[in-house]
Amino acid sequence: MLPFPRSALFAAALMVLSACQLETGGTPQTLEELQAERLAATQAKVENCRDSVCGRLNLDSGYLEDYSQVAELDHVTAFMASFTDFSDLSDIAPMTQLVELHIGRTQVTDLSELKNFTSLTLLHAQNLQVQDYSAIGQLSGLQELALGGSDLGDMAFVRQLPQLRSLTLSRADITSLEALRRHPSLEVLDLDTSTEADFSVLKTIPNLREIYITPWELSEEQQAVIDELEANGVTIAKELAIIVC
Repeated sequence: MLPFPRSALFAAALMVLSACQLETGGTPQTLEELQAERLAATQAKVENCRDSVCGRLNLDSGYLEDYSQVAELDHVTAFMASFTDFSDLSDIAPMTQLVELHIGRTQVTDLSELKNFTSLTLLHAQNLQVQDYSAIGQLSGLQELALGGSDLGDMAFVRQLPQLRSLTLSRADITSLEALRRHPSLEVLDLDTSTEADFSVLKTIPNLREIYITPWELSEEQQAVIDELEANGVTIAKELAIIVC
Protein backbone atom coordinates (compact mmCIF):
# COMPACT_ATOMS: atom_id res chain seq x y z
CA MET A 1 0.00 0.00 0.00
CA LEU A 2 1.34 3.42 -0.92
CA PRO A 3 1.65 5.95 1.93
CA PHE A 4 -0.17 8.54 -0.20
CA PRO A 5 -3.20 8.38 -2.55
CA ARG A 6 -3.03 8.20 -6.33
CA SER A 7 -4.43 11.73 -6.59
CA ALA A 8 -1.39 13.04 -4.77
CA LEU A 9 0.90 11.30 -7.24
CA PHE A 10 -0.99 12.75 -10.18
CA ALA A 11 -0.73 16.23 -8.66
CA ALA A 12 3.00 15.74 -8.16
CA ALA A 13 3.34 14.54 -11.74
CA LEU A 14 1.63 17.67 -13.01
CA MET A 15 3.98 19.82 -10.97
CA VAL A 16 6.97 18.03 -12.44
CA LEU A 17 5.62 18.43 -15.94
CA SER A 18 5.00 22.13 -15.40
CA ALA A 19 8.63 22.47 -14.36
CA CYS A 20 9.89 20.89 -17.56
CA GLN A 21 11.20 23.53 -19.92
CA LEU A 22 11.45 23.05 -23.65
CA GLU A 23 14.64 24.67 -24.82
CA THR A 24 14.69 25.92 -28.36
CA GLY A 25 17.04 28.16 -30.23
CA GLY A 26 16.78 30.45 -33.19
CA THR A 27 13.62 31.99 -34.65
CA PRO A 28 10.33 30.45 -33.46
CA GLN A 29 8.63 28.36 -36.15
CA THR A 30 4.97 28.41 -37.10
CA LEU A 31 2.87 25.29 -36.67
CA GLU A 32 2.82 24.87 -40.44
CA GLU A 33 6.61 24.99 -40.60
CA LEU A 34 6.96 22.50 -37.76
CA GLN A 35 4.48 20.14 -39.44
CA ALA A 36 6.30 20.40 -42.76
CA GLU A 37 9.61 19.69 -41.04
CA ARG A 38 8.13 16.69 -39.26
CA LEU A 39 6.66 15.36 -42.51
CA ALA A 40 9.98 15.72 -44.33
CA ALA A 41 11.88 13.95 -41.56
CA THR A 42 9.42 11.04 -41.43
CA GLN A 43 9.32 10.72 -45.22
CA ALA A 44 13.12 10.62 -45.22
CA LYS A 45 13.01 7.67 -42.81
CA VAL A 46 10.72 5.80 -45.19
CA GLU A 47 12.98 6.51 -48.15
CA ASN A 48 16.11 5.55 -46.23
CA CYS A 49 14.48 2.30 -45.21
CA ARG A 50 13.50 1.64 -48.83
CA ASP A 51 17.07 2.25 -50.03
CA SER A 52 18.79 0.28 -47.28
CA VAL A 53 16.24 -2.56 -47.31
CA CYS A 54 15.87 -2.12 -43.55
CA GLY A 55 14.19 -4.68 -41.37
CA ARG A 56 12.96 -2.22 -38.73
CA LEU A 57 11.11 0.98 -39.59
CA ASN A 58 10.72 3.34 -36.63
CA LEU A 59 8.32 6.21 -37.32
CA ASP A 60 7.45 6.87 -33.67
CA SER A 61 6.28 10.47 -33.12
CA GLY A 62 6.46 11.09 -36.86
CA TYR A 63 3.93 12.21 -39.43
CA LEU A 64 3.01 10.97 -42.90
CA GLU A 65 0.24 12.07 -45.22
CA ASP A 66 0.01 8.58 -46.71
CA TYR A 67 0.90 5.54 -44.62
CA SER A 68 -0.05 3.10 -47.38
CA GLN A 69 3.38 3.69 -48.97
CA VAL A 70 4.88 1.76 -46.06
CA ALA A 71 3.08 -1.37 -47.28
CA GLU A 72 5.44 -1.50 -50.26
CA LEU A 73 8.38 -2.24 -47.94
CA ASP A 74 8.08 -6.02 -47.91
CA HIS A 75 11.49 -6.31 -46.24
CA VAL A 76 10.30 -4.60 -43.05
CA THR A 77 9.49 -7.06 -40.27
CA ALA A 78 9.18 -4.54 -37.40
CA PHE A 79 7.01 -1.44 -37.82
CA MET A 80 6.81 1.26 -35.15
CA ALA A 81 4.23 4.03 -35.48
CA SER A 82 3.44 4.98 -31.88
CA PHE A 83 2.55 8.59 -31.07
CA THR A 84 1.51 9.30 -34.67
CA ASP A 85 -1.72 9.98 -36.54
CA PHE A 86 -1.62 6.48 -38.07
CA SER A 87 -5.26 5.38 -38.10
CA ASP A 88 -6.00 2.47 -40.42
CA LEU A 89 -4.40 -0.97 -40.25
CA SER A 90 -5.69 -1.71 -43.74
CA ASP A 91 -3.08 0.78 -45.04
CA ILE A 92 -0.38 -1.74 -44.17
CA ALA A 93 -2.44 -4.92 -44.71
CA PRO A 94 -0.01 -6.35 -47.32
CA MET A 95 2.75 -6.49 -44.70
CA THR A 96 1.92 -10.03 -43.66
CA GLN A 97 5.63 -10.54 -42.94
CA LEU A 98 5.51 -8.34 -39.85
CA VAL A 99 6.60 -9.99 -36.62
CA GLU A 100 6.58 -6.79 -34.54
CA LEU A 101 4.00 -3.98 -34.54
CA HIS A 102 3.86 -0.86 -32.33
CA ILE A 103 0.69 1.25 -32.62
CA GLY A 104 0.35 2.72 -29.12
CA ARG A 105 -1.20 6.20 -28.89
CA THR A 106 -2.22 6.28 -32.52
CA GLN A 107 -5.62 7.01 -34.08
CA VAL A 108 -6.38 3.32 -34.66
CA THR A 109 -9.92 2.46 -33.52
CA ASP A 110 -10.51 -0.83 -35.33
CA LEU A 111 -8.32 -3.88 -34.76
CA SER A 112 -10.17 -6.25 -37.09
CA GLU A 113 -7.41 -5.94 -39.71
CA LEU A 114 -4.99 -7.66 -37.33
CA LYS A 115 -6.15 -10.81 -39.11
CA ASN A 116 -3.59 -9.95 -41.79
CA PHE A 117 -0.65 -10.12 -39.38
CA THR A 118 -0.70 -13.70 -38.15
CA SER A 119 3.12 -13.80 -38.02
CA LEU A 120 3.24 -11.25 -35.19
CA THR A 121 5.15 -12.25 -32.09
CA LEU A 122 5.03 -8.77 -30.52
CA LEU A 123 2.18 -6.25 -30.38
CA HIS A 124 2.17 -2.98 -28.45
CA ALA A 125 -1.25 -1.31 -28.64
CA GLN A 126 -1.67 0.89 -25.59
CA ASN A 127 -3.95 3.90 -25.25
CA LEU A 128 -6.19 3.30 -28.24
CA GLN A 129 -9.84 4.27 -28.59
CA VAL A 130 -10.83 0.69 -29.34
CA GLN A 131 -14.09 -0.96 -28.28
CA ASP A 132 -13.33 -4.52 -29.35
CA TYR A 133 -9.99 -6.22 -28.66
CA SER A 134 -11.10 -9.72 -29.63
CA ALA A 135 -9.17 -9.64 -32.93
CA ILE A 136 -5.96 -10.03 -30.92
CA GLY A 137 -7.05 -13.60 -30.27
CA GLN A 138 -6.27 -14.41 -33.93
CA LEU A 139 -2.55 -13.83 -33.30
CA SER A 140 -1.85 -17.31 -31.94
CA GLY A 141 1.93 -16.88 -32.23
CA LEU A 142 2.04 -13.74 -30.10
CA GLN A 143 4.73 -13.83 -27.41
CA GLU A 144 4.65 -10.26 -26.10
CA LEU A 145 1.55 -8.08 -25.72
CA ALA A 146 1.19 -4.59 -24.23
CA LEU A 147 -2.25 -3.05 -23.76
CA GLY A 148 -3.82 -0.42 -21.55
CA GLY A 149 -5.41 2.96 -21.21
CA SER A 150 -8.82 1.52 -22.10
CA ASP A 151 -11.52 -0.98 -21.14
CA LEU A 152 -10.24 -4.54 -21.66
CA GLY A 153 -13.12 -6.27 -19.92
CA ASP A 154 -12.39 -9.91 -19.13
CA MET A 155 -9.57 -10.22 -21.70
CA ALA A 156 -11.05 -13.48 -23.01
CA PHE A 157 -8.86 -13.22 -26.12
CA VAL A 158 -5.78 -14.07 -24.02
CA ARG A 159 -6.97 -17.69 -23.87
CA GLN A 160 -6.27 -17.88 -27.62
CA LEU A 161 -2.63 -16.87 -27.17
CA PRO A 162 -0.91 -20.08 -26.02
CA GLN A 163 2.61 -18.79 -26.69
CA LEU A 164 2.23 -15.50 -24.82
CA ARG A 165 5.19 -15.02 -22.47
CA SER A 166 4.93 -11.33 -21.53
CA LEU A 167 1.75 -9.35 -20.85
CA THR A 168 1.71 -5.65 -19.92
CA LEU A 169 -1.54 -4.06 -18.74
CA SER A 170 -0.97 -0.34 -18.20
CA ARG A 171 -3.77 1.70 -16.64
CA ALA A 172 -6.31 -0.75 -17.98
CA ASP A 173 -9.91 -1.26 -16.91
CA ILE A 174 -10.10 -5.01 -16.26
CA THR A 175 -13.11 -6.85 -14.88
CA SER A 176 -11.43 -10.24 -14.50
CA LEU A 177 -8.08 -12.01 -14.77
CA GLU A 178 -9.77 -15.37 -15.27
CA ALA A 179 -8.44 -15.59 -18.86
CA LEU A 180 -4.98 -16.08 -17.33
CA ARG A 181 -5.97 -19.18 -15.38
CA ARG A 182 -3.41 -21.94 -15.98
CA HIS A 183 -1.96 -20.05 -18.92
CA PRO A 184 0.68 -22.44 -20.31
CA SER A 185 3.49 -20.02 -21.22
CA LEU A 186 3.02 -16.70 -19.41
CA GLU A 187 6.20 -15.75 -17.54
CA VAL A 188 6.09 -11.97 -17.05
CA LEU A 189 3.05 -9.94 -16.04
CA ASP A 190 2.98 -6.16 -15.63
CA LEU A 191 -0.08 -5.06 -13.67
CA ASP A 192 0.33 -1.30 -13.90
CA THR A 193 -3.36 -1.01 -13.20
CA SER A 194 -5.97 -0.57 -10.52
CA THR A 195 -8.46 -3.41 -10.50
CA GLU A 196 -10.70 -5.25 -8.08
CA ALA A 197 -10.14 -8.50 -9.99
CA ASP A 198 -9.40 -11.68 -8.09
CA PHE A 199 -5.63 -12.17 -8.00
CA SER A 200 -5.86 -15.82 -6.90
CA VAL A 201 -5.91 -16.76 -10.59
CA LEU A 202 -2.24 -15.78 -10.70
CA LYS A 203 -1.37 -18.70 -8.43
CA THR A 204 -2.50 -21.12 -11.16
CA ILE A 205 -0.05 -19.87 -13.83
CA PRO A 206 2.65 -22.59 -13.88
CA ASN A 207 5.55 -20.62 -15.42
CA LEU A 208 4.93 -17.20 -13.88
CA ARG A 209 8.26 -15.84 -12.64
CA GLU A 210 7.98 -12.02 -12.61
CA ILE A 211 5.21 -9.60 -11.67
CA TYR A 212 5.63 -5.87 -12.03
CA ILE A 213 2.94 -4.02 -10.14
CA THR A 214 2.10 -0.43 -9.34
CA PRO A 215 0.70 -0.88 -5.83
CA TRP A 216 -2.38 1.34 -5.99
CA GLU A 217 -4.62 0.50 -3.07
CA LEU A 218 -4.36 -3.27 -3.23
CA SER A 219 -7.01 -5.07 -1.23
CA GLU A 220 -5.94 -7.32 1.62
CA GLU A 221 -6.87 -10.34 -0.50
CA GLN A 222 -4.82 -9.13 -3.48
CA GLN A 223 -1.84 -8.32 -1.28
CA ALA A 224 -2.06 -11.77 0.32
CA VAL A 225 -1.81 -13.38 -3.12
CA ILE A 226 1.16 -11.22 -4.06
CA ASP A 227 2.89 -12.11 -0.78
CA GLU A 228 2.27 -15.82 -1.36
CA LEU A 229 3.62 -15.68 -4.90
CA GLU A 230 6.72 -13.89 -3.67
CA ALA A 231 7.22 -16.48 -0.96
CA ASN A 232 7.02 -19.18 -3.65
CA GLY A 233 9.82 -17.61 -5.69
CA VAL A 234 8.01 -15.23 -8.04
CA THR A 235 9.89 -11.95 -8.37
CA ILE A 236 7.65 -9.04 -7.35
CA ALA A 237 8.75 -5.58 -8.50
CA LYS A 238 6.80 -2.59 -7.26
CA GLU A 239 7.18 0.32 -9.61
CA LEU A 240 6.17 3.96 -9.88
CA ALA A 241 6.05 6.09 -13.02
CA ILE A 242 8.98 8.46 -13.39
CA ILE A 243 8.66 11.58 -15.51
CA VAL A 244 11.82 12.54 -17.38
CA CYS A 245 12.01 16.01 -18.86
